[in-house]
Amino acid sequence: MARRAVHAVLAALLAAVAALLLAVVVVPLVLGWVPLTVLSGSMEPTVPTGSQVVVQPLEGEADAAGLSTGDVVTFMPHPDDPTLVTHRIVGVAVDGEGRRSFTTRGDANAAPDADPVTATQLRGVVQYHVPWAGHAGTLLDAEQKRGGIVLASAALFGYALWQLVGVARDRGRRADGAVETVSPADAPTEPLPVVPAVRHGG
Repeated sequence: MARRAVHAVLAALLAAVAALLLAVVVVPLVLGWVPLTVLSGSMEPTVPTGSQVVVQPLEGEADAAGLSTGDVVTFMPHPDDPTLVTHRIVGVAVDGEGRRSFTTRGDANAAPDADPVTATQLRGVVQYHVPWAGHAGTLLDAEQKRGGIVLASAALFGYALWQLVGVARDRGRRADGAVETVSPADAPTEPLPVVPAVRHGG
């Protein structure tokens, strides 16, 4: 019973680590998306402070045309300041030349942002976020993240190999004539048939 509990804990831990690395490193790397750390609480409770948002890059009016109310976007409010803001679109306007601008607001804010956001200010649209993962992301550089992927993959492979070896060992024991015990829960529920006694002679 203890062995099963250890296996269950290890499997759950490795699965959690693998899922985290998949969400914050592998998927963005494969799809060309960008992970960013949320440093303020303007999008709480939807996106808690310290989360990592994964953003699909946007460029120009063509990409901006695909956005609508409710989308969460990352943009640069001021051209001379590299600080990025991630807020929700609460309004869309189109001028006479077909150019779009967006009214944005943080979910935790009572009022919309003062200035509309244009297509040139947009940097991306949020695809998903991972709570609290941003803290780890700021502590690790790209090389360390890649090393984490290799380490987690090796751990998952080692655990799978350990499981296979255990199964093969159990089968070998059974083939050598080991008797498999049956727990009361596995015992048949139907009563066994009664064989009548036969008397011989007079």
